[in-house]
Amino acid sequence: MRTVIAALFYAVVGVGLTLAVWTGISAARHRPTGEIQMVLAIAVEAALLAQSVVGWIRLPGSGIAEPVTFVAYSIGILAPVPLGFQLARIERTRWGSICLSFAAVVVAVMTLRLAQLWGLFS
Repeated sequence: MRTVIAALFYAVVGVGLTLAVWTGISAARHRPTGEIQMVLAIAVEAALLAQSVVGWIRLPGSGIAEPVTFVAYSIGILAPVPLGFQLARIERTRWGSICLSFAAVVVAVMTLRLAQLWGLFS
């Protein structure tokens, strides 16, 4: 099961950073978020949901030193992308792209923290 968690970790970080860079480039070019970028944001959120569910299933007996912190991060990680997505849909300027880019970076950083809690780096 550790390999599933590691695979989800790499997928979320990779797709999240791809979304962050892509929307950041759109913002630098003074363009709003495009439809494909919005679909990628939905894919990031689906991967985050899968990661959280797998984490919750594996939590009992996993030996995580900080289970409350893990649960808080795994719930909190589900909020930034939908918020950035909504702001990008409302604000159809470069600022919408910046909002979604920032949300994607936040998700990547929070995923790194979840990986630390799981002990993937030890």
